[in-house]
Amino acid sequence: MKETIVGDVRQSLILLLCAVGLVLLIGCVNIANLLLARASSRSREIALRQTLGAARHRLIRQLLTESLLLSLIGGLVGLAVLFATKEFLLRLVPDSLPRLNEVSINWAVLLFALLTSLVAGTIFGLAPALQSGKLDLLSMLKRESRGSSSGEQARTRRLLVVAEFALSLVLMIAAGLLLRSFWDLLNVRPGFNTQNAMAVRIWLPIPNDEKTDIYDTIPQESALLREILRRAKTIPGVNEAAIGNVASVPLGHAWRDQRPLGLILEGHERDTASPPLVNRAIVSPEYFHLLGMTLLRGRFFTDFDDANAPAVSVVNDSFARSYWPGEDALGKRFKRPADKDWTTVVGVVADARTESLTQEGIPETYFSAYQSSPKALSVFLRGQLDPAAAPVELRRQVQSIDPQLPVFGAHTLDEIFSQSLAERRFSLQIIGLFSLTALLLAGLGIYGVISYIVSERTREIGIRLALGAPRENILRMVLRQGLTLALYGAAVGLICALIVTHLMSGLLYGVYPADPLTFVAVSLLLLASASLACYIPARRAIRIDPLLALRHD
Repeated sequence: MKETIVGDVRQSLILLLCAVGLVLLIGCVNIANLLLARASSRSREIALRQTLGAARHRLIRQLLTESLLLSLIGGLVGLAVLFATKEFLLRLVPDSLPRLNEVSINWAVLLFALLTSLVAGTIFGLAPALQSGKLDLLSMLKRESRGSSSGEQARTRRLLVVAEFALSLVLMIAAGLLLRSFWDLLNVRPGFNTQNAMAVRIWLPIPNDEKTDIYDTIPQESALLREILRRAKTIPGVNEAAIGNVASVPLGHAWRDQRPLGLILEGHERDTASPPLVNRAIVSPEYFHLLGMTLLRGRFFTDFDDANAPAVSVVNDSFARSYWPGEDALGKRFKRPADKDWTTVVGVVADARTESLTQEGIPETYFSAYQSSPKALSVFLRGQLDPAAAPVELRRQVQSIDPQLPVFGAHTLDEIFSQSLAERRFSLQIIGLFSLTALLLAGLGIYGVISYIVSERTREIGIRLALGAPRENILRMVLRQGLTLALYGAAVGLICALIVTHLMSGLLYGVYPADPLTFVAVSLLLLASASLACYIPARRAIRIDPLLALRHD
């Protein structure tokens, strides 16, 4: 189980890193597109300077310098925003994220961010700089329109918009799948009831001299547990109380011992090389009823299942079906490798997702707290509880029995349930934020290209209008140009998304990586944003005054 959790964290971090890279790439593509448009508007100026003897490498160096300056300013602004929002961003990060206390903005981070912005500025500033060096001086100087651009520049800008849309679609589909997966997890039936219940930790200290340990034997510790439960039930608002070790806390990954237990099944004593591995919890008889777990066969523990009675166990249905397929698990026996006596199965409970909401069918076994001696304990309380007052009263009751017993770590089961989803919630929030940013950048990208096309074709549009062309035809012409780019980008993005979503399948629950609903919905959303981005310059085009357009140089 521990390996599964670490793997999920690793996958989440890799996904976040990829999302950051995609947003950076989308932003760089957008900037390259804008720089190309700006270079196109300066094409006559650059051609004139080359005619007057300016060296090509000096012009390229000037354009690169401008690009680097813009990227440096952008990097500094980004760092300023980071410093301003650092506390807010850290509040989004789940506590279970590895090495969270080491997260800081140090010189290495600052230097990496600035170098990234400079490298991005250099790479994506090369396109307009190199394009400016390939101008046909004679044809450029003959052009009437100062802002007209070469066919190669126009094709480059269109390709950049297609790439931007494709990258945005990949990121948005990933966010959509995570959203559907998170929603399914929120609605999963865990097999236990978290409402109006809480868990409080107790630790039984082990003295250096074992002879002075007053809880050394199972009967001694059992007497303590029974007294704690008796007093816990007297706390105002408490209707039920139970006790168990930390591994009995449902979804309490930060509390539980994740090491599976190796067992020897009766009749399979020779299979010691690869014994069955199951998760183990030690609980009092009240535990199952308090959590609302369903008994399928047999019985739960009773107060008489103590050190003087034969060792018994309750297993879940997955345990019974995995190791005694086609047989009745009741009466079957197993033992741990270090045990001399066999443990008899007296009950089978329905599977509950106490280890992970995303995994069902994990074999689990429960031992009686009165036949074991766990030192790390959790007291479960259910009722109309005051989350602040109940732990304080429990501490008072426990320390009235033994002042040396620490009582700490109180959490409601709803809080523990929510914390188990913290990493997925964090991934969803960040990916969602990046997706909205990508959507905005993609919309701005196509808006910029269509706006530039309209400005380049102002004279043409004016002539069409003067000759009687309906304004609806002009509107459709401009929209068609923008939506064609969006459709090409969507087609490329869908192909890329099919590859990416299969790589992130380990982070999904209940959702197929190529989920048609998510793919179609996200594609329609992106095309809708593209339509809006194209409509604004298209509306401006149909409002052009033909007389003013004919004077446009």
